[in-house]
This record gives sequence, C-alpha cells and structure tokens, in this order.
Amino acid sequence: MRNKLLATGVATVLAAAGLSIVETSPAAAAGTFGCEYPRVCLYTKSSDWIARKPTAWYQKITPDWQRLGPRSVHAYAVYNTRMDDSVWLLSDDETVSCVGPLTTWFFDELDVPQRIVALQIVDDPDCFVE
Repeated sequence: MRNKLLATGVATVLAAAGLSIVETSPAAAAGTFGCEYPRVCLYTKSSDWIARKPTAWYQKITPDWQRLGPRSVHAYAVYNTRMDDSVWLLSDDETVSCVGPLTTWFFDELDVPQRIVALQIVDDPDCFVE
C-alpha cells in the first residue's frame, strides 16, 4: 500500500512538473527579440533593440509601399518573424534593401546612412530581383 501511495505521489509530482514545463513564460510568449509571429518589427533606437521592445510592427502583405510612422521611420533595426515572406525597405535616398524570412536588418552607422521611410511585405521568401 505504501509503495502504491508513493508511486501515486511521484506520478502527481511528475505531472505537475510536466505542466509547468509546458506552460509558456511571458518572455517566450513575446517571441524572438520581443516580436510575435507573423510581424515585422521595427526598433527605433539601439536601446529598443537591446531591451527587445519593438516600437512599431507591420504584418499585412501589400502591393505597394507602406509609409512608416513616427515610431518606425529611420529605425535602427528591423526583424522579420515571417517564415515565407520577405520585407523590402525603402530608404530616403531611394535605395532598397531586403530582409529575408527570420532575418534582422540593422542600420549601418559606419557606411552611408540608410534611413528607411517605407516597407513592403511580399509573399516571396527570396530577396533576389529577377
């Protein structure tokens, strides 16, 4: 009888431990770099990136450029959580950059500054122009 109670107690503890392992912590629920799928997150400053706090996000696939608002224009970093879509970034000097699936783009402070002003999420994982 004692062994049966002990086995039941161990099973209960294991089940409780299993439930706590399955539960999602708040940090994990926020997604990678604080960005939930299927979003494209923008971080205005490096401190936002380090804190994993996006200042803006977009998620609609559009046929045209989406102009960025005050919480995203001239972003320091862009993270694409999407698995099958790429994100095209338009800079104020009309240059275009691409952020592939599950990829991050950073503002290059050492090179000619690229200050992004618009983005477009496209239903194509490739960043190559044909």
